Amino acid sequence: MSDLMRLDRFLVLTGAAKSRSDAKKILKNGLVQIGDRIEKNAEAHVNPDSDRVLFRGREITYRQYRYFLLHKPQDVISATKDRISDTVLQLIPEADPEKYFPVGRLDKDTEGLLLITNDGDFAHRLTSPRKKVYKTYFARITGKPAEEEIRKLESGITLSDFTTAPARFRFLKSDGDESECLLSISEGRFHQVKRMYQAIGHTVLYLKRIAIGGLTLPENLKPGEYREYTREQLDEAINGSDPQTV
Repeated sequence: MSDLMRLDRFLVLTGAAKSRSDAKKILKNGLVQIGDRIEKNAEAHVNPDSDRVLFRGREITYRQYRYFLLHKPQDVISATKDRISDTVLQLIPEADPEKYFPVGRLDKDTEGLLLITNDGDFAHRLTSPRKKVYKTYFARITGKPAEEEIRKLESGITLSDFTTAPARFRFLKSDGDESECLLSISEGRFHQVKRMYQAIGHTVLYLKRIAIGGLTLPENLKPGEYREYTREQLDEAINGSDPQTV
């Protein structure tokens, strides 16, 4: 059974309010009901398991685990808190940084698909190299990779501190000076994609994660925007065909 929860916090956690101050405004305007009564007190308590709470006449429910797919923009760091830079958690008002966290990380200057959740088991399954969940990155790099260089990526490259697992590579196009490619890896070490390209003599000019397994970044989701999914939706998508196998 769930513990009792303050009403303003309940509104934030369910996404009805963006913050506790926003929740207080919503309550003051008489937009929330508990059962048959209108409740305006932010300090009132609700039982998420048994109380029926309505916002603007629509029932809202609290879920123990929540999952957000964020299109991470550049210049935002994959962390819960930071004294200097903006973090991905600041882009999702419903995700309390004390309880939610990014699944893996993307470099500050890298954009793309990033999952935010409070489900530790789910995060471990996606980030553990032993699970072999491939993450696919679109990259624009200097030059054009030669066949021998591509084979090195696909067989594993020895870097200064570890040897990468075999990767999947797909060449897209090149104008001679620059190329566009897809690279899928089942690991996620610090600057790994950039280091792999650097090891074969190419510099990454732009990097974007477009997929985790078969879960792809929605084309109409702009940087900084996010969507909420259920665990079932994510599992089905991730276990589907990824961009490197179709």
